[in-house]
Amino acid sequence: MNKIFKHDNIKLWILLALTLLIAIISYSHLPEQIPIHFDVAGNVDNYSGRIYIFLEPFVILAMIILAEVARNVDPKKNAYGKFNKQYYLTFFLVSLLMLAIQLYTIAVSLNIKVLNISIIMPFAMGLLFTMIGNSMPKFKQNYYAGIRTSWTLSDEEVWYKTHRLGGKVWFAGGLLMMISAILPDYLKTKVFFAVIIIMVLVPIIYSYVVYKNKNK
Repeated sequence: MNKIFKHDNIKLWILLALTLLIAIISYSHLPEQIPIHFDVAGNVDNYSGRIYIFLEPFVILAMIILAEVARNVDPKKNAYGKFNKQYYLTFFLVSLLMLAIQLYTIAVSLNIKVLNISIIMPFAMGLLFTMIGNSMPKFKQNYYAGIRTSWTLSDEEVWYKTHRLGGKVWFAGGLLMMISAILPDYLKTKVFFAVIIIMVLVPIIYSYVVYKNKNK
């Protein structure tokens, strides 16, 4: 495996150090039980021990390892060098989301008034998908990152066209998620999952159609 500490993933290591430092500093100030899950309305519906405040740095560390293992065991590993920036950006954005969740958990645990998570989470997830969607057309053919169907993996042109459309679909879907943050709770959930389904199915179906049209 290539070096796990390198310029491309330095931002991930910084976020890991930051979330770990926050967890260490806040641990002794937190109550014995902290919130670990919220319902649709943003109310806490599950608690666990304060040791869970270390979950976010653990997840980020797991992603750093996964990012390096995936690209090094991939038979198409030479392709990663062509979209390094976009590849690590995806992991970085998810790590930022972990940091936000950690800070929100601490705020709620210490009774600090913050914006309801039922508003924050759809907006944050939407922003995540818009940024990934914006970079998706630059993904090169590989077995671990991107829209991986039997049709995209068997033909580079199908891969390219699928990711070009998929990027637009994810970008638009992300915008809809961000807008859904201000909708009533009962409608917000329906919109969120409807968008997710569309974002998953449309690129898959499109990759099949492109492949079939090309191989008539």
